[in-house]
Amino acid sequence: MTLRLTTILLTIAVLPVGCIKKAEPSNPLLGSWSIETIQWISNDTTVIRNPKQNGLLLVTPNRYSICWSPLETKRNPFQNLSAPTDEEVLEGFKTIVFNTGSYELSNSIFSTKPHMAKVPGFEGGKQFFDYEISDNEMTLILFDETYPDGKKPSWFGKWRTKFSLTKLED
Repeated sequence: MTLRLTTILLTIAVLPVGCIKKAEPSNPLLGSWSIETIQWISNDTTVIRNPKQNGLLLVTPNRYSICWSPLETKRNPFQNLSAPTDEEVLEGFKTIVFNTGSYELSNSIFSTKPHMAKVPGFEGGKQFFDYEISDNEMTLILFDETYPDGKKPSWFGKWRTKFSLTKLED
């Protein structure tokens, strides 16, 4: 077989592989999500927050990271970024929420296990979220949390936290 004929045959054999459409990911949470609103919901009360600085939920095939602020105003900057006062540090701590780690998906439940958390000691705990996705919008409802020692927070069974998210373009 000549080199030219071999090249043509290889091109014909390999070309269709490049034209095959990639399968959609089986994990609908993959990607970057902007946290647009936050609601704390109890049996008789709903508190709604529209944060001035949208938070982020980042989901990769094996890891997640979530960071958000419950404020409807921008967080106050430190007067001296490299030397904040004790009051500024405390305010900064109280106005941000973050966890990052691994997760599992089953049915419509997103179960997270932080490896690093805002609250020292929560590493290894778990949070459980119901999720629902429609187009580029997702509703994520935190309904359960378990500390590393198996205990539950005081809000368990009384409050749920509902996040409304929009998928960001990659």
